[in-house]
Amino acid sequence: MATKLGEDDFTRVSAHAAETVTDAYYVALASARGTLASYYVPKAVLPSGKLLPQISYNGTVISDPEEFANLYLTQMPFTYFEIQSINAHVLNPALAPLDQTASKKEQVANMSILVQVSGYVRLIERKEGPMRAFSDTLILVPNKEEVGAKGKDKTGEGKSWLIQNQNFRFVV
Repeated sequence: MATKLGEDDFTRVSAHAAETVTDAYYVALASARGTLASYYVPKAVLPSGKLLPQISYNGTVISDPEEFANLYLTQMPFTYFEIQSINAHVLNPALAPLDQTASKKEQVANMSILVQVSGYVRLIERKEGPMRAFSDTLILVPNKEEVGAKGKDKTGEGKSWLIQNQNFRFVV
């Protein structure tokens, strides 16, 4: 029987996934907007009819990562994000049933993670101007090459986690 993941494993995995994704994602929002779609799960329709990913950006719901990236690229002014806090924990430790012999690596690749990010964003001007508070909630899932996502390449590079759901809001 394989070892089951414990609370310390959940904490380690969720913290690492949150840090890895948010570090790269917020840099991409500011300076690599053409890569934004690669941070999301591929566009899909679930048997229930729900579209994935679900992206809610200040109340505008978008289910196509390419459309979101294009809107962000063409309609958003310059953005500078200053992250104040990141909170992460395992949302669902078992997305699909695994047998008792599943390795720790297989168990990690079968969970979803909830990430809450808050901080400030400066719009339009790079160095001056008011900072607006924001809150961003992300649900991360493992990158599964078999569902069409751009997975890890032969060197181990690539995104281990992708955004399945997002709810971004400016805080008034």
